[in-house]
Amino acid sequence: MIPARTYPWLSEAKMKWNWVRPSQGRITLSVCLSVAVILGVGQPALATKYAGAFMADGGGARALGMGGAFTAVADDPSATFWNPAGIADADGPEILLMHSERFGDLIDRDFASFVMPVDWNLFGGAQAGLGVTLIRLGVDDIAFTDHIRLDDLDGDGIGDPVSVLDHLDEIVYKSDQEYALMFSYAENLGGWRTGGTLKFIHQSVGNYSSFGLGADLALLRPNWWRRLDVGLKLQDITTTYLSWNTGTNELITPAIVPAVAWRQPIPDWKMSATVAGSLESRFDNRRGADQYWMGSASSNAHVGLELGFSERVFLRSGFDSGWDAEHLTAGAGFVLSRLTIDYAYAGDTLDIDESTHRISASARF
Repeated sequence: MIPARTYPWLSEAKMKWNWVRPSQGRITLSVCLSVAVILGVGQPALATKYAGAFMADGGGARALGMGGAFTAVADDPSATFWNPAGIADADGPEILLMHSERFGDLIDRDFASFVMPVDWNLFGGAQAGLGVTLIRLGVDDIAFTDHIRLDDLDGDGIGDPVSVLDHLDEIVYKSDQEYALMFSYAENLGGWRTGGTLKFIHQSVGNYSSFGLGADLALLRPNWWRRLDVGLKLQDITTTYLSWNTGTNELITPAIVPAVAWRQPIPDWKMSATVAGSLESRFDNRRGADQYWMGSASSNAHVGLELGFSERVFLRSGFDSGWDAEHLTAGAGFVLSRLTIDYAYAGDTLDIDESTHRISASARF
C-alpha cells in the first residue's frame, strides 16, 4: 500500500468525509484507500518508491514502542525482520504473534515469527539459529474505482481522484491481500553475529496480483565497546523485484540501516535501561516523504528507550521518523513465566488523523 501522505488529494477527501453520515465515512475512507492502490498499480514511478510498503513497520509491539529502533537490539523473534543476525543467539524455540488495526477494523495487519536454535552450522560458527516469518496486510470490502470516469474539477484536462466521491453508486467492492513469507538463518562467528533473510512476496489487489523475491543481510556485534551493541541491516540487498500480472515491474530498492544500542543494568534498583537508535537510509528519491533528504537519498531516524523492572515489567518510549508529538511512540511489556505480552502506541505518523495500537505475544518452549 502506498502511504496516504504522498497524495495531497487525500486531505481534501478527509475534509469531505467529516461532512457525511457515519455510515458513509467508512465508504469514503475505503474509496480513498482504493484510489491509492489503483494509482500504485497503474503508475510505476510512484509505485516503485513505496513498493512492498506493507512490510515496512516490521513486527512486534516491543520494537514499535521503541520507535522502531530495534536493529541493534534484535533479541526476540521479531529480529527476523529487524536484524536476522540476532536469531543466532536464540536459546530455545520461541514464537511471536502480533495483530494491529487501523481505521477501526478496515485495515488488518498480522505478523507471526518462529525462531529456534539448531545444532549444525553452514559457516563453522559456534551457534546458529533459524527463523520463519509471515507478514500479512488485508483490506476487506475495499471500494474499487478504476472503471469510473473521473470528473475534471480544476479544468486542467485530467480527472481528479477526489471526484470519485461523487460517484459512490458506481463503486465495486473487492479486497486487498498482501503477504511476505520470510526464511532467516544466522550464525555466531566469533564476536559477530551474521544473518540473512530470503523473502517471498505476493500481493493481490482485486484482479491485479504480483510476485516478488528479495533478500536481507545483517550483522550484530554485542558489546562492541563496553555495553555498546552495534548492528547493520542491508535490506533488499539484491533489489527486490515485484512482477505484476499487468506487465508492470516494480523495484524495492536497497536500504541501509546502521544502528547502536546501550544496555545499562541498574542493580541497586533492580532495573535495567536500554537506549537504542538507528538511521534507515534509502536512495529512491522519496524526498520530503522522509525525515531527511538530499537529492535521491533520504533517511528516517529511530530512537527508543526501554526501562525494565525486575525483568518482569517494561516501559518503553521513542520517536519514529520525526521529533514531534505525532511521531512519539510508547509501550509496555509484561513477562509471565514463559509468556510475554507487549503493547505499543504510535502517533499519527502518516498525517491522516489515525494512530496505531499494536499488541503482540511471545512464548518460549
